[in-house]
Amino acid sequence: MISTFYLKRYNLLLKENFIGMKIPCCMGIVLALSWTIYLLQIFFSTTNVKWLILGISICCISFIGLLDDIFGDNKSKGFKGHVIRFIKNGEFSTGLLKMVSVPVVIFVSSVILQKEVVESVFYAIFGSLCVNLFNLFDLRPGRCIKVLWISVAVLSFFVHIDRVAVGLLTLTIPFFIGDLREFYMLGDAGSNAIGYLFFLILTNSYSASYNLFLIWAVFIVVFVLNVLSERLSFSKVIERNKFLNFIDMLGRKN
Repeated sequence: MISTFYLKRYNLLLKENFIGMKIPCCMGIVLALSWTIYLLQIFFSTTNVKWLILGISICCISFIGLLDDIFGDNKSKGFKGHVIRFIKNGEFSTGLLKMVSVPVVIFVSSVILQKEVVESVFYAIFGSLCVNLFNLFDLRPGRCIKVLWISVAVLSFFVHIDRVAVGLLTLTIPFFIGDLREFYMLGDAGSNAIGYLFFLILTNSYSASYNLFLIWAVFIVVFVLNVLSERLSFSKVIERNKFLNFIDMLGRKN
């Protein structure tokens, strides 16, 4: 709250939200840093390099989103829009940077964690689609974290949600409140990290034991939703469905 007060006072990192109110837009990087610190504490207590790699990768993916928050514009949207913009105008947008760099981060971290190259390529594609999907949900207060919580609740019937995952999810609570009350926006820095966390929980943090059928099933769903997002507005779909709109509006002021 103190940091957002000073950002507003000195007109720093402010963007208009969906109702045109200017609020701090990059608090997601603080969420990612809190996750990173949490994972580093586990690393220092266990000396398991996995937690170090995951902490660094979360921070990197969030930072990529932060660049989009600060320097991005609305000239192009979606995968197709950024690619066409680059081909036609030669402009390398922050959105295109995210499309290129996020898969690289996920691929490298997967290889370091001793995954095969082919498997790491799949992880890079799947993880990037999860990141982009949650970015698409971050268009209304609290929605992105609500989708994370609901998704993990459903996943809990099929995969083991370990203590680390519970700890990371618990850290989202204060950020959810601030986002929901429109004190700030999580921005791409937050939605990137949240989408990546969903991917990590689904794949059991790159564990050797995971539900392969579930991963492929969710991959198909995530892929289809990403394709549909090129033509559909998720916000309009949610607003038109009474149940989805009820969940979306819970706790919101607007």
